[in-house]
Amino acid sequence: MEDFFTSITPESNFNASSTPPSPNYNSLDFWSAHPDKSSYATLQPDTKTKNSHEVDCFYVHPTGFYLKEWNAPLDLENSAYDRVDLTLATQASAYSSVCNIYAPHYRQATYAAIATNQADNSLKALNLAYEDIKNAFDYYLKNFNQDKPFILASHSQGSLHCQRLITEKAFKNVFKSRMIAAYLIGYPLEKKLLIDNHYKVSDSPIETGCIIQFCTVGVGASSLSLGGIKKRLKYWKFNGESYALDEINDLASTNPVSWDGSQDWSLVPKESFIMPRVTGKSVYFNFSAVNKTSPKITEIKFAADQNMDIRLRDDGLLESKGSTIERILKRDITGNRDLHIWDYQLFWGQLRENSQKIDQVKGCVNPCPFMHESI
Repeated sequence: MEDFFTSITPESNFNASSTPPSPNYNSLDFWSAHPDKSSYATLQPDTKTKNSHEVDCFYVHPTGFYLKEWNAPLDLENSAYDRVDLTLATQASAYSSVCNIYAPHYRQATYAAIATNQADNSLKALNLAYEDIKNAFDYYLKNFNQDKPFILASHSQGSLHCQRLITEKAFKNVFKSRMIAAYLIGYPLEKKLLIDNHYKVSDSPIETGCIIQFCTVGVGASSLSLGGIKKRLKYWKFNGESYALDEINDLASTNPVSWDGSQDWSLVPKESFIMPRVTGKSVYFNFSAVNKTSPKITEIKFAADQNMDIRLRDDGLLESKGSTIERILKRDITGNRDLHIWDYQLFWGQLRENSQKIDQVKGCVNPCPFMHESI
């Protein structure tokens, strides 16, 4: 893995004067998914989505950029755009049966900025990426949301940025009054961040205003899982004046079957794990590819093998076992038994079913006191 990290780490320091141009969220070109444009976020394995919903989902995609630059250019021909499309199909789609999907393109930090923890360079690259997310969310609220309740959803790097987003003073009243839930999956969530900002983790399938996070591993994975880099991962901590990246010590996690912090084994229901059908040449795992190839994602469907049990471990990681898991892990070249890239696909059906409970809770949003009043 160290050779791989070396091959993707930028060779020069972050330079603010040479960063890619910032996005203009007034243009649909800078939204990977939006109700006014076609996207893979509307794919469903068994139904068709409606054109309009009473609830929104603001979705922030994970890292899809691996080149030796600190931040991705917002170039429609860049290979990262193909990877974003894949995450729309396999992640954002979990919410599109009940939500209007708004997903911004942003100058995401390159994978090495997170995975190798390049100190000040990582901080600056991630901060640039975050500023785009903050600006996109602000634009969404002012121009698209129209006071509707919403879900916040993300994965990996996207979840790191959303962890910070929910702490922004400028948005706290919005999160308190309109956010149904935040599915900040695939990036370790420090309990102290929740405590300091008066949030809590889910403790039931219909809890509102809660934060849902899990990081999936196979049985036997060490606490250094998540690509073997867990100890290198940081979270955004506000020190009273500015944000810095700080150590993660105590995870706040949710079991996506019981929707609480249970450490008992849970059988994952059938029709949870989905797979995309892709035609044409793809660059998904060609990390040195510069340009996209625009493969077609023709459908998503439930996998034939749906044999999984899960539980939360003492360290907060979501442990999984069963024939489905072992079949996937046969292709684990790292030996870490890490299922990070499968977080959404394995539990897609569970996430969709949970988001579909919106009709049971949306009337509770504002003035339902789903966060501590001391916010």
